[in-house]
Amino acid sequence: MTHRLLAVLLLIIGTVAFTPSTACACSCALRPPSELMKGSATVFTGTVTAARRAGGGDPLGPPPPLVFTFRADQIYKGTPNATYEVATNADSAACGVNFTIGSRYLVFASAGKSGLFDTDPGVPLYTSLCSGNVMVRPGTGPLRPRDGIVRDENGQGGARLDKALLTALGTPTRAPAATADPSPITVTPGTLKDGRSPVGIYTGAAGAGTAALAFVGWRLLRRRPRT
Repeated sequence: MTHRLLAVLLLIIGTVAFTPSTACACSCALRPPSELMKGSATVFTGTVTAARRAGGGDPLGPPPPLVFTFRADQIYKGTPNATYEVATNADSAACGVNFTIGSRYLVFASAGKSGLFDTDPGVPLYTSLCSGNVMVRPGTGPLRPRDGIVRDENGQGGARLDKALLTALGTPTRAPAATADPSPITVTPGTLKDGRSPVGIYTGAAGAGTAALAFVGWRLLRRRPRT
């Protein structure tokens, strides 16, 4: 009886620890576009050209934030720049944004201390799933309603850009030309070939340990007690 109880406990512990908890999922309050604009330091459209993981961090703790480089084309708020670096959490459960390299986005970026990161990303701008970012059609011109119709990395179709959003954005300023050749699209070590972020790097060791617990519990259940 004790043998069987121990096996069941190991199986439960391993399974629960290995399964992502819905309690840790990112939850965002719905905000109108005017509030998204007001709460952002910089708003722009741009194409993701590179991604890297911030240095530092504890391998057994939360993964360091990711830093994405954007080649900007239209600036809706903030000082116009040719490129921007924007930090976000590596984990979507912590409201991190999984930007796709080579895709164009409308980005709402904040500045100052965010309270989102355990590790300093080393850049002044940051964003999250709650910021209002939108993947848009490739291009370089001001946004139009039809620019919201895209297919994301999961193959899901988007929707036309809302009139309220376009009104809140207002008239953009053209991004200045880069002083050098535009940054090529690059993927840092650890990123996926399609440009998605290496979200699971720091969770590998913990996942292997919890899976091992579940496996041990399963094997114990399979064993028949000797008579």
